Amino acid sequence: MTHQNECKRCGTCCENGGPALHGQDLPLIEKGLLSIEYLITIRKGELAHDPVTDTIKPVKNEFLKIKGTKGSWACAFYDKNKKGCARYDNRPISCGVLKCWDTKESLGLAGKDLVSRLDIVKENSPMRERMITHELLCPLPDMNAILRTVSRPSRKTVKKLELISNKDITYRMKAVDEFNLSVEQELFYFGRPVFELLSVLGFTVSETPKGIKLEFK
Repeated sequence: MTHQNECKRCGTCCENGGPALHGQDLPLIEKGLLSIEYLITIRKGELAHDPVTDTIKPVKNEFLKIKGTKGSWACAFYDKNKKGCARYDNRPISCGVLKCWDTKESLGLAGKDLVSRLDIVKENSPMRERMITHELLCPLPDMNAILRTVSRPSRKTVKKLELISNKDITYRMKAVDEFNLSVEQELFYFGRPVFELLSVLGFTVSETPKGIKLEFK
């Protein structure tokens, strides 16, 4: 039996999700080789895959990653037709060390020296203040607690999550209008909307004249 020792260009790694950014990747942003429109914020407390334990759990610290494409987490820079990376020469460090046949180096990098929004958004930027205020006013709900009760959440819990979702969307929409932000910029500055995170857990989301309405069936 032969053992794999090189990439077969099957695309599985890239289609499983874009990479998280680490401190060594900051020059890509500073030199304009990677714009924030290609980044998405994973906020502290958000449910995400932990590659070390291979489980889904709330993240301990915020981090940025390359966004997905076409409604999936597949890396935005993965070219399926060519089975390769469109930014190979300027790829993040976690892509450079990734070997699907030997994950020791990439797992050793997981969770370390992660880049956050405040590493990128300068102190003189008006968006920095908006981001900080958003985190204070609209922190994520306890996802672990929701997971424990998601099979039968009480009406009181659903209403509480509804209020949190509406407060979150009201704040971010005000910033979107004030600064004329694109969807991509919004997802970088404020992360995914709370209602979107809840929909993954089985909550049905609908829009009403009074705002977002949540149901759980």
